[in-house]
Amino acid sequence: MENAFKEKADQLFTQIITDARWNINDEMLFNVFGFTYYGYCFALGNAIHFLDPSDINQYVEDKLISLGAGKKYVTGMIEYAASTFTEQQDDVYAQLVDIGFSHIASDGWTTLIDSIFTNAQALASKA
Repeated sequence: MENAFKEKADQLFTQIITDARWNINDEMLFNVFGFTYYGYCFALGNAIHFLDPSDINQYVEDKLISLGAGKKYVTGMIEYAASTFTEQQDDVYAQLVDIGFSHIASDGWTTLIDSIFTNAQALASKA
């Protein structure tokens, strides 16, 4: 897999999971992070580095599992996130993927990272 893709995606991953607001035990936060991160990685890997979608999917899956999430759970997340690019999805998960995807052109990650925590909090308050 292309090193430039992995390096940039790893940097974003590290910034999120080392943020003081990160809580691995917050399932809503994990889901918001996973779908948003997938969208960003897909844009970075596919549109910028021309990587195969299956390689991108495997990369994100491995990163999320490395946090201690179950393989079956994460695989389902990734399959659904990937389907948002091939099937019309109109739900919050597809919107999160779109948010991550749309930030590929941003200068820096502050807005993207803040959106993950803000969106998780907003969705948790609605649950």
